[in-house]
Amino acid sequence: MQNGTVLAFGVLYLPLVRELGEGRGAVAAVQSAVMLLGGLGAPLVGAALDRWGPRRLFQSGAVVAALGLVWASQTHNLPALVLAYGVVAGAGLAALGSTPNMVVVAQWFPGRRARAIALADLGTPAGGFLLVPLAQLVVERWGWRAALQLLAGLLVVLVVPANAGQRLPPAASPVAARPLGTALRTRTFWALVALRFCIGVGFTLVNTHVVALAIDAGVGPLRAAAALAAVALVSVAGRLGVGWLTDRVGPAPALSFAFGTALAGVGCLGLLAATGQPGWLVAFVACYGLAQGSGGIVSTAAATAAFPGPAIGATTGWIALASGPGEALGAWSGGALYDATRGYSAALALAAVALAGGATAIWTTDRKEGSHAHASAHPR
Repeated sequence: MQNGTVLAFGVLYLPLVRELGEGRGAVAAVQSAVMLLGGLGAPLVGAALDRWGPRRLFQSGAVVAALGLVWASQTHNLPALVLAYGVVAGAGLAALGSTPNMVVVAQWFPGRRARAIALADLGTPAGGFLLVPLAQLVVERWGWRAALQLLAGLLVVLVVPANAGQRLPPAASPVAARPLGTALRTRTFWALVALRFCIGVGFTLVNTHVVALAIDAGVGPLRAAAALAAVALVSVAGRLGVGWLTDRVGPAPALSFAFGTALAGVGCLGLLAATGQPGWLVAFVACYGLAQGSGGIVSTAAATAAFPGPAIGATTGWIALASGPGEALGAWSGGALYDATRGYSAALALAAVALAGGATAIWTTDRKEGSHAHASAHPR
């Protein structure tokens, strides 16, 4: 639900631009607020996970997000929309993000953590695949306000009861705990921070603006929304593959392969914008979809392996803190660069640089700090 709700902004984007009479960069700031709060709130979410447990965290997050979306559906100007959608709904969605869910799964299955994370994370692409075209259909028939109300209702109806039995495993990790202060002094921690920032910039820029780019290139709105949904579907195979590769060969090779396919997808978007040939949109879905979600799987698996213990929620939260500024920059810069250049070429170049930076960052982690994870995945 969380990912589908966030991705659905892509189909609300142009209707909001038209109704509010603002530039694309200004309207994209709404999504930037969601992303920024998701990142800046990550340490608090991680600490709440450690203290309250997943059930209370996820259920309360769903209710807060739903209230923010309902409020946003009643707004009539950009500042109010930023406050309701970006701040209130963004705070609730931050509690439902992939990172706390992945941390819970990793603690249940320490021996095959990357594959377990990948399997559990299949709900992320499912949400995008189902909710993005659904939101587009509702927007076309009843408008963006009705779409926000629908998303709010689904959050309450689906997420709250689904997490009624959610809990952490009773057994402690067999690996010696590493407190947050120790983690902050390691190279791996800061490499993962850099990775999360780059993930935020590159993937959020593309996810926020791909529908608008495709429509500008002559693709119909529903078909453009379907392409974004198809990315989520293709990412099922990508997530499973990256999870398996991470446990087999380690985080750096697995992520490098995934980000290589993402870079190919960004290139396909550039060709779509330049030629208007819809075949490039299909190629984008095939390439980019294989990488969607890979960064979160790899970074969380690496973090839970390197920094086990009762403070793992807070530690991964501080790492994910970098996601917020990266995602906010990605969402906003795509619109701002479009307004400045009247095209998406510069924005796509920024996304490519960010993806290359993320692939570089994972190779700078300390192999010894995460080596016990790889060893536990292949016990003798």
